Amino acid sequence: GTHWVWAVLMAVMAVIVIGFLATLLWLVARRPSDHAAVHPTHGAREILAERMARGDITPEEYQERLRALS
Repeated sequence: GTHWVWAVLMAVMAVIVIGFLATLLWLVARRPSDHAAVHPTHGAREILAERMARGDITPEEYQERLRALS
């Protein structure tokens, strides 16, 4: 009878569900982590580096402020 049709439909559904779950896990694993929460000064160091690169602060000011963060 029609048992093989139901078996094929169940197999297709299983593949869809497993594919969906695998995609979901992959997206969660690729989500960028918040390093600033782990290392509170990391974000401040990046900001200082960006400011120096833009010329907002001198290399001397950069080093002084880095020491202040330590």
